[in-house]
Amino acid sequence: MAAIEPNWQALLVFLVAWLAGCIGLIYLSGNLPLKAAPETARVGFGPALIWTNLAVLVVLTVLSLGFAVSQLRWTSLIVGGGGVFLFAPFIVQDLPRSLKDTQVGLAVLLGCLLAAVMLVYIASNR
Repeated sequence: MAAIEPNWQALLVFLVAWLAGCIGLIYLSGNLPLKAAPETARVGFGPALIWTNLAVLVVLTVLSLGFAVSQLRWTSLIVGGGGVFLFAPFIVQDLPRSLKDTQVGLAVLLGCLLAAVMLVYIASNR
């Protein structure tokens, strides 16, 4: 592994964070624009959850790419990030409808994105 990527811990952190970001992007693309969102996501706190998820997704993307550029080889970033981006839609596709089209799913996504932001933040400050 050291011949491919000497900092495999940073690679693992990046791949987990990038996976959360790719899942978030694909998940949120089904809710934007808000007029196209499922009815259960357009009522109550749904729009606020969608916009909050989008803001956290932008922060996660910037943090994870900055972390990867500073810690990893370019080849690891491109191959690892591309592989995750390629297979992330299969994860979102297999989610049950009760998570895909509801505010509960948006809240779970927000928790996952926030956990990924904290993971990158902690790993970058070690």
